[in-house]
Amino acid sequence: MNKLIKTTGFIATVFILVGCSGGSSSTGVNASTPYAGQYDGTVVIRMQGYGEMASQAMPMRVVVGVDGRITAGVPNISTAGTCNFPQKDAFLKGNSISGSATVICSIPGVGTCTVSGAETISFSNQAASFAGRYSYKCPGGQINAVGSGYLKKTALD
Repeated sequence: MNKLIKTTGFIATVFILVGCSGGSSSTGVNASTPYAGQYDGTVVIRMQGYGEMASQAMPMRVVVGVDGRITAGVPNISTAGTCNFPQKDAFLKGNSISGSATVICSIPGVGTCTVSGAETISFSNQAASFAGRYSYKCPGGQINAVGSGYLKKTALD
C-alpha cells in the first residue's frame, strides 16, 4: 500500500493544485461573481492499483476572485517530484469550473508516470463541492482514482 499511497498522494496533491487549469471563462476580468471568496475543506482520494485499494484525505483550498479567476491548492503539504502542468488562468463558467489534462510526472522511487485527470468544482454562496477522476500509468502498472470533497466558504474575497 505504501507505493500506491506514495504514487497517488504525490500526483493527486499536485494535480489538484493545477487541475482547474483549462477551464473556460464566462466571467470576464471586469465582471463580478457572487461566489468570490476562500473555500476550505477536505478532499478524499480513493485509489485502486498495484493489486491494492487505499484512500487518502488531504486539505484543499480554493480561492475565487471577484473576476471569477480560480486558484486552488493543498495547504501545508510538501511533495517530491515534478510534473509538466501547463500554466493557464482558470475562470468560473456560471457556478462551476471543469478542467482536464494529461501530464507527465516524475516521482522519486516510482518513476515516470502519465497522468490523465478531470475535475469539477461547483460553487454555492457558502460552500463548494469537488469531484475528480484520475488514471495513472506508471512503470509498476495502472492506478485508477476518484476524488471528492466538500469545502466551506471561510472568507470573502
